[in-house]
Amino acid sequence: MQVLFEVIGRRINQPANIKIPLEKKVLFTVWMLSKPETFLAAGDRYNFSQSTAHRTFYEIVDVIAAAVDDHIKWSTPLQQQKSSEVFKARSGGFNGIIGAIDGCHIQIKKPAGNDHDYYNRKQVHSVILQGICNENCKFINISTGYPGRMHDARVFGLSPIGQELQDNNQRMIAPEHHLIGDAAYRLTPYLLTPYRDTGHLTERQSNYNKKLSSVRSVIERSFGRLKGKFRRLKLLELTNLQFVSQTIMASCVLHNLIIENEGLSDEEEHSDDEDNLPQQYEVERHVNERGNNKRNQIAATLPL
Repeated sequence: MQVLFEVIGRRINQPANIKIPLEKKVLFTVWMLSKPETFLAAGDRYNFSQSTAHRTFYEIVDVIAAAVDDHIKWSTPLQQQKSSEVFKARSGGFNGIIGAIDGCHIQIKKPAGNDHDYYNRKQVHSVILQGICNENCKFINISTGYPGRMHDARVFGLSPIGQELQDNNQRMIAPEHHLIGDAAYRLTPYLLTPYRDTGHLTERQSNYNKKLSSVRSVIERSFGRLKGKFRRLKLLELTNLQFVSQTIMASCVLHNLIIENEGLSDEEEHSDDEDNLPQQYEVERHVNERGNNKRNQIAATLPL
């Protein structure tokens, strides 16, 4: 917690005569993110009025979210090489993986205006958090705020990281490296996906799918840890969609800070499958040739 006090203290301007100590504000905000408690009940716990509780939460969440670029960073070439080695060992020979990508639905209240776009196939309103994590469940990139009805592939295409990889992927990922994702994503040389199972997969293709799936689950565990630790993300009862995104980003920053300073524990180690909605996959009519060649080469060399 001391690290968090320091992170926020460097970014917040507090008058010398402030009545509420910074530490108390931070503890209250972390409590609110961690517990699905009302502002009235939590305010009583910290001796805050309801208005002070709301104001404190908004203030500290904004400050934490502003630290996103300091604590959610794209891996350096050296870090990518290390990640690749760890993923290879875990998967039993799958070369080049530097991270896993997926989308996670964060349930919200029915938003004002165009609520139809936020109404997902689970028949609740949600926004999508796109996350990319490394081998330690630590986020190396996030993007959020997309309407819950949107397809994961569309979210990736609109996200800053998706556009940057499409425009200049070799600056971000060496040719021998790649992300992995599920079949919702378009196959490219920098994002490898499973073979579509039409009932006629070869032994090599089935083996590739199995090994990819075994390590791709790390992103599901990341989302599971995030929601397990910050349970307010199970349902964000906020009306301001921009602040919904700020709250999600702040929670992801805290998620990384915990891993950086405390490492991984088994406390919240569970999958987030219940929040991953089935995607409406399309048949691969236009397969990316370079991506398909790379996938085939890996499948051909993976130990059976």
